[in-house]
Amino acid sequence: MMNETANNKTIIARKCKIVGEISANDDLLVYGEVKGNVNCVNDMVVGGSVEGDVEARELRVHGKAENNGKAGAIYGQVAVANCIVNGKIEGDCHIEGDMIVGSTAELIGEINAGSIEIQKGAALKGSLNINNQG
Repeated sequence: MMNETANNKTIIARKCKIVGEISANDDLLVYGEVKGNVNCVNDMVVGGSVEGDVEARELRVHGKAENNGKAGAIYGQVAVANCIVNGKIEGDCHIEGDMIVGSTAELIGEINAGSIEIQKGAALKGSLNINNQG
């Protein structure tokens, strides 16, 4: 799905805090804090926190195990093609294709997805709509 070793990527480091809207044409890795909406044309990884709406091609929200003991979190609406969540999303999710909800994920809000896989241990609060056209 996502290639985190690609050359063209923008990294928001762990101790970095950005206030304002972000528009990225490259892959975007957020390990710090963002307070504002994010529009990423390519792939996005969240190991820090985003307080705002997120649009991206592919989204991965890291859990504690893959992120040095701190789960990634998004507080806002999410609109992406595909998504893997092991951290937290608090807001409505609109996933065109596949969504994988890992065992350490916490989702609060309405989820609309083409298909969804929910692993044992995941916490979900809200509604779920599967729109598989296949």
